[in-house]
Amino acid sequence: MSLYMTADVRYDMTTTGSPPYQAFLTWCANNSIPVQTGWQVRAYNETPLRAELDVIDLDEQGEWITGEDGVPVTHTDTYYPAALPPIQGHMPRLTT
Repeated sequence: MSLYMTADVRYDMTTTGSPPYQAFLTWCANNSIPVQTGWQVRAYNETPLRAELDVIDLDEQGEWITGEDGVPVTHTDTYYPAALPPIQGHMPRLTT
């Protein structure tokens, strides 16, 4: 498997408006990847193309379930996008 891109899903409105992140969100929408439910997205340059979304698990009230380390508990869903994302490499959650 050839990892093409890793994107940490951002929830801070001040960083979600950047042009690269907006291009990533458009790619997710065009490929029916519900990024708003996730913690991290990985795209692989394979045949067929593949993307994995770590979906955040929710409790009965719809709140995030977090582990002892404070990181959300997730499970992985797989998608088969039509194209690779417009960004390659790693898009971290926090920017400086």
